Amino acid sequence: MAKTRIIRVQRVEDIDLSKVSVYDLSNRYVDAGGNMYGLRYDRAGKKIEIIKLIRTPAKSAGFFAKKVFEYKRGQPPSGENGLPPEPSPESMAEELAEASGGDPGESGIGFDPDIFINGTLEQMKSHRDRLNGIMMNIKNSNVVKDGSREESTYLSDIFRSLDMDGIQRIDKILNDHKEFSNYPRSLVYYTSKLDTRSKNIVDSLDGDSSKMRFIFLVEMYFSIRNFYRTLRKVLQEFGEFLQRKNLDEIRNLSHAETKSFEDGKISVENTLAESNDILAGCASLEKHMFKEKKL
Repeated sequence: MAKTRIIRVQRVEDIDLSKVSVYDLSNRYVDAGGNMYGLRYDRAGKKIEIIKLIRTPAKSAGFFAKKVFEYKRGQPPSGENGLPPEPSPESMAEELAEASGGDPGESGIGFDPDIFINGTLEQMKSHRDRLNGIMMNIKNSNVVKDGSREESTYLSDIFRSLDMDGIQRIDKILNDHKEFSNYPRSLVYYTSKLDTRSKNIVDSLDGDSSKMRFIFLVEMYFSIRNFYRTLRKVLQEFGEFLQRKNLDEIRNLSHAETKSFEDGKISVENTLAESNDILAGCASLEKHMFKEKKL
């Protein structure tokens, strides 16, 4: 059986299934949020699947697998007899422990703060575009009629929140990251903004570079976490509003309008799910920052 390799990727989409071989089926892939994926060959469908390996509580050290992507081929990568066996929950736990250098029950497996931060900033850019698309789709759907004053006011308020608390805040976070990376302000300036816990850690670190490194992680952590907490709240409320809309009860909707509404609703659901994933990554970043004093 091929030796298991832990490979870091920014996104699960970066795994190119068209290039996998029999040896790759033992690999484990860890994305920017610390999520782990494996590969499986479906003999019946003659296709390769990416499965997300999801842990159950640490005491059981168990996993279950969720299919993410699949790649169809006429034949298995190296003949069915050459395929490695399905990994057991126990072997997955050992692999996760190997990736983290510790107990398989601990969180933050294979976590790299820079991969998480850079990956999240790239995802923010797509979320910025998607928020614009959501507003355009819902507006073009004409599901909320101009004559409905209450719903029109609500929709205007939601759009304002998506713009101010979504798009504009993304621009600010991206600009703050650019400033810190290219032309940071003084250590005194950043230290004055820290909470007590973070300031105590900075005071305990030796050298300005170590202090600035920690401050950078703190700045990114709070910016990303607070943003996605706010965005999640707005999207949850907006999603509930859209779920209550019964298109069968709305007269004279064209096919294009119906599709615009469905596209907008799906985009809300997808962005909400991705926000939850990023917040889970923030929890790993927090653990990394405050568990490791010397960064």
